[in-house]
Amino acid sequence: MRPFRSFLSRLKEPLLAGPRDADLLRELTTHFEMLTDDNRRAGMSPEDARRQARIALGGVDSLTENCRDARAVRWLTEFIRDLRHALRALRHKPGFAVVAILTLALGIGATAVMFTVIDGVLLKPLPYPEPDRLVTVNEWTDKASAFGNLWAFTYPNFVDCRRDSHALLIAGSSYKGGTLGATQKAAAEHVDGFAISSELFPVLGISVAAGRAFTPSDDRVGASPVMIISHELWQRRFAGRRDAIGQTITFDGHPWTIAGIAPARFRLSQEADVYVPLGQSTEPVMQSRFVPTVRAIARLRPGYTLEQARKELDLIGHRLASQYPQSNTGRTMVAAPMRVDVSAVQSTLWLLLGAVTLVLLIACVNIASLLLARAVSREREISMRAAIGASRIRLARQCLTESVVLATAGGILGLLLAIASLRPFLLFWPGTLPRAGSIHIDWRVLLFALAASLCSGILFGLAPALRAPIVSLEHSLRGARSVSGASRRLHTVFVVAEIALALVLLISSGMLGRTLVQLASLDPGVDLHNVLVTRAALSPATLANPAGTRTAWKDLLERAARVPGVQAVAMVDTVPMREGNNELPWSTTTALPPPDKQPLAIATSVTPQYLDVMGIRLRAGRFFNEHDRLDGELVAVIDDVFARKAFQTRIPADAVGRQLWFPDIGPNPVRVVGVVGHVRHWGLAGDDQAAVRAQFYYPFSQVPDVLVHRWSDLMSVAVRTRVEPMSLLPALRRAAAGAGSDQVLYEERTMEGLASRDLARQRFLLLLFGIFAGLALLLACIGVYGVLAYLASQRISEVGVRMALGATSGDVLGLVLRQSAGMILGGVIAGLVGAFAAGRLLERFVSGMRAVDAGTVAAMVAVLVAAALLASFLPARRASRIEPMSALRQE
Repeated sequence: MRPFRSFLSRLKEPLLAGPRDADLLRELTTHFEMLTDDNRRAGMSPEDARRQARIALGGVDSLTENCRDARAVRWLTEFIRDLRHALRALRHKPGFAVVAILTLALGIGATAVMFTVIDGVLLKPLPYPEPDRLVTVNEWTDKASAFGNLWAFTYPNFVDCRRDSHALLIAGSSYKGGTLGATQKAAAEHVDGFAISSELFPVLGISVAAGRAFTPSDDRVGASPVMIISHELWQRRFAGRRDAIGQTITFDGHPWTIAGIAPARFRLSQEADVYVPLGQSTEPVMQSRFVPTVRAIARLRPGYTLEQARKELDLIGHRLASQYPQSNTGRTMVAAPMRVDVSAVQSTLWLLLGAVTLVLLIACVNIASLLLARAVSREREISMRAAIGASRIRLARQCLTESVVLATAGGILGLLLAIASLRPFLLFWPGTLPRAGSIHIDWRVLLFALAASLCSGILFGLAPALRAPIVSLEHSLRGARSVSGASRRLHTVFVVAEIALALVLLISSGMLGRTLVQLASLDPGVDLHNVLVTRAALSPATLANPAGTRTAWKDLLERAARVPGVQAVAMVDTVPMREGNNELPWSTTTALPPPDKQPLAIATSVTPQYLDVMGIRLRAGRFFNEHDRLDGELVAVIDDVFARKAFQTRIPADAVGRQLWFPDIGPNPVRVVGVVGHVRHWGLAGDDQAAVRAQFYYPFSQVPDVLVHRWSDLMSVAVRTRVEPMSLLPALRRAAAGAGSDQVLYEERTMEGLASRDLARQRFLLLLFGIFAGLALLLACIGVYGVLAYLASQRISEVGVRMALGATSGDVLGLVLRQSAGMILGGVIAGLVGAFAAGRLLERFVSGMRAVDAGTVAAMVAVLVAAALLASFLPARRASRIEPMSALRQE
């Protein structure tokens, strides 16, 4: 305890420096008087006695400094002195301090918001115990596939792998959406759900919020139907009551007993409201080793490593391939660390972080320029300190302390701005942001804000700190007002950097704006006006046989068509510009190419009215009618892209009557009965770059009976209306409900909304880049104005001499503007190089992005130059109005 207390006492010394220095001075004075008395007793005169005592003792000031050096925490004493000096200096210049702190707060706040989002979405570990031991397990096949080499598990392979693995505890899940039956207090509704194995919650290391999780006895055919519901559904349907456990709820026409409540905000690959045991399913696909249906995750058991698990899975895969060669040849199992799929937002987040970092750099350069100007104006003070013994390091540290104080204040204010801006930013984000529940201000964000503030303070304080020790003492102590070449060059570099960074953001926002205008003007291939598309869930009772299912769909369409305001109704399985597609290989002959070289086309199943509902143009031939049935000739309608690719013709009529073969449909040929215009299925932004653009349509009436049930899960209803589509939604829901009120519409969208959503990311980036570019331009103009105003003020005497020798106001105006034009030109050249690199990044990461074009560059350069020259004109005009005699008297 004694060493610790001694350290604490030393730590208090800086705070008690005044009293301790007084004690030290009294002690030295006592020694001086004792030496003086000894000299007087030795016979010296009083004056000589004092002089010899002073010589023997040495200088009081130097002794005081030596004693201070002996203290263990002198650095802290000096830091507190520098801190006090910095606070006094900023208090004497409140306008400068406010501008600098606000400028930095904007940069730090925006950067902190983006880091918070990136940290929550991309960097934080998964919210489960020991997330580093979680892995995803997939089947891997060496057979070429449109879906790549990684597949989900087939259920029999999943069961065998789960049983035989010793290194992994494996769980599986499969999507299972359905309809919750109506009750006295709630209408029927469609909900997302998952069929999960009993190991899922133990694998994730979490527990249910109430009730119990599934057990192995639940996870088998014939077990009692039990269900876990989401926390949100529990609140919505049962008001969070505990007696919900054990109650029965109807799901897809069957009663299920609620066994447990999932934790709040729990989600697998997507949000879901119901979870049922995977092993209870009796669907035929669950017995197939050919159809992948199960997504598997696993946890490494204690004592096992990922490499050991991979070797074990490889052995299991080869053993299954030898046991089931027809289905499993070329397949094995692979494991990888579990990650959340954030590919849809990753590039956008990094682009925005890069943009706000540029704004922060501009802010730092701006403040550095202001600090450098203050350092030059304080040359006499700094030179005086150097003349009385202050070292170069001591002077530089004093300048850095002032910049760090500014940075700290700006960082605190910026963090407050980030806290206030985070929620609005997340609400403004287009679409769904993965892992949104993990985004919040925590110690990682605080540490980032602190580091960003300190780094910014050092960055913008470096130039004045390095300049402080190298001033000419003699020149500065005379008080001469002039600007050295080094200072002028530093100011020029700062202005050039600000202009260059601002130009990068301006051209980037200009590229985004031009791209958005061009994409919005593209023809989507459909008439977007007054079209509603909605998924529909049929009554479970109608799905018992294909004939009943077809009749149910026909009845639903007829009832919807009778709703007042409805012009036409059709069915479609893959809606343009909405998630989902069905890509099938095709050939123009019976001799199919190798699997890895087969061309693909987007297959869409529709009813005859689809063309009228969507407003797709018929180029040649006909569309489907009531005569296209399952027992007749197979027919298809292709788009003009497919016609050019398959039959090398630009005349649509030449493709009518031709035959195509689709191996996934069957051995019989399909006759082309019509050609329609191309529809931008992948959206306005992504369709031109899509790998598969060819499209064909086939009648829903020719879907084989064995697939009708599956297709019913995929079908949507498209409605063309005479009025605003969403206004008819209540009437359409009532018409679709059916006699049992157990048929529901869900995921209702308008085609205009889908097209708008397709460009939401581009609009979002344009808005933010535009804001950042505007802020950067404002800061750059402030920087130009501030530097020119300072340089002009330091050259007052020079201007006075020039005007005394005959220079006119126009000459002085031109002198200052030429100096400004040189800095602007340098910034434009550097900015063009950076803008070209930024443009290449935007082309790579933003769908539909166009390359940098001369028109956009010229427009943005003109905006920047005009704004910078306007900012330059004011100090130039002020310099041109200087009175020569007044200027010369200042010298």
